[in-house]
Amino acid sequence: MENENIQSEFEKLLEEETANLHFYNKGERVKGRIVKIQGDTAFVDIGQKTEVAIDASEVEGFSEGDEIEAVYLGKKNKEGYDLISRKPLLFRENLQKVEEAYNNRQKVKAKLLKKANKGFLVEVNGIKAYLPFSEAGLKKGEELPPPEFDVYVIKFEERGKHPNIVVSRKEIIREEEDKKREEIFNLLEEGQTVRGKVVKILDNGAVLSLENVVFGFLPQSLYSWDRTRKISDELSVGDEIEVVVKNIDRENKKVVFSRRDLEPDAWKEFEKEVGDTVEAVVKELNDYGIVVKMGQLEGFIYKMETDHMKPLEYKKRFKPGQKIQAKIIELDRDKRRLKLSIKALTPHPVEKFLEENPEGSVVNGRIKEIKTKMAVVDLGNELEGVLHLEDATWNPKIRNISVVIKNKMPKEFKVLGREGNRIKLGLKQFKENPWETYLSTHKEGDIVKGKVIKLIDRGAFVELADEVEGFIPVAQISKEKIEIPSDKLSLGQEVEAKIIKIRGKDIILSIKALEKDREKNELRSVLERVKPKGDSLGTLGEILKEKLRELEK
Repeated sequence: MENENIQSEFEKLLEEETANLHFYNKGERVKGRIVKIQGDTAFVDIGQKTEVAIDASEVEGFSEGDEIEAVYLGKKNKEGYDLISRKPLLFRENLQKVEEAYNNRQKVKAKLLKKANKGFLVEVNGIKAYLPFSEAGLKKGEELPPPEFDVYVIKFEERGKHPNIVVSRKEIIREEEDKKREEIFNLLEEGQTVRGKVVKILDNGAVLSLENVVFGFLPQSLYSWDRTRKISDELSVGDEIEVVVKNIDRENKKVVFSRRDLEPDAWKEFEKEVGDTVEAVVKELNDYGIVVKMGQLEGFIYKMETDHMKPLEYKKRFKPGQKIQAKIIELDRDKRRLKLSIKALTPHPVEKFLEENPEGSVVNGRIKEIKTKMAVVDLGNELEGVLHLEDATWNPKIRNISVVIKNKMPKEFKVLGREGNRIKLGLKQFKENPWETYLSTHKEGDIVKGKVIKLIDRGAFVELADEVEGFIPVAQISKEKIEIPSDKLSLGQEVEAKIIKIRGKDIILSIKALEKDREKNELRSVLERVKPKGDSLGTLGEILKEKLRELEK
């Protein structure tokens, strides 16, 4: 009986003891208080007869007496203590944070673990994730991202212990650059001096960056006032240079830079004015003229300004590198345009000649070329004179100047003035106008003498005086009907004729009219001799009178 009571009491005590114990299953959450941290192990009271153990690294930051929550692992360490771990709970918490960052598009910190296939293995909140090369935001020359950086979670798939998480650094960098770009643009002002880095060289200029986020263009035209300086010759990618902000397009985020605005403006410092003489160096020759340099300034000499007499021969007279003197004839500092003239430094040879030999002077010359209506005269010193047909003879009937000068070859000429780059000369001015003299003393009906100088089908030209001609139509050459003038006349023949018409400087002559006049005079003379006394003429008289009437008709 006593033994039964003892057994019953033991069972009661055992039930009371075991009633206070909780048996945990693997993976179940447990709460406890850290009772001791010793070496690599921390001991936690979770309400069991003995403590459980946890790796000390998992309670870093906690102290003895602190409460923690962990997961029961269902296994023991080598000392026989049940093991718990905070890692599953932390994993779940961190995974939830990653999911929240994905859902809310929040930035999270990532640590670089290693380079993987087509990307990098990183850790986000203790969770492994994948960063593809295309999302790494690496710049040219970079092989790895920094050890720690911000990312966006762009893909989240929960798959047990190994969730599929993909992150992007590129979008973070783009946002940072956009923000920085906006900040820089807000600070930029036209006329401001900044330091830019050359990132690309083109045929017409260079692309510069400001802090690798703002990009602008430096045109070749704005590189230097000296147009011979080329960006491609002086700059390389990676060079840093000071430039001036020339223009800002804030809407399109574009900037134009200028380097020449940091240089002295040679055009503003140029002290010469229109009319001044300058020394220049020939830079190049083209089909329009000569490009010259004066320090950093360029000027242009139009080909017609290279010489008074032979401007088109400028390519023979000048060559690159040659020093010349010229006069400024146009200067526009705003448009940076400078025009020069070489010929303006010397008086025109024709003007100089006319100063020494004014109009009316007599000069010597040599006929060097004869054309139909003009002759070219060599006056020496590369000067030429021109003698036109109308200034060579008073005779308007002459159609070829060679008739006037070929045999005479005059050596003296009258100066009449200027004709382009030639001197206008005359011969007829040595004497009075013979036509005016002749016509002042002759009228229609006068009998004149002359020499046949030309025969044509319709008549003959007769020289009446020096440079004065008359014309006998073929019908007026003879009373007889003839076909051509040579039937009755020959060159050089002296003739006598009657002026039957004067029209301007056309003097029409008639031999036939003179012959008829003479015949009438003879008939009148005979008629006077045979006429009897009284009114009766007699038969012979009547015949002669009738003949006279016919002649008068």
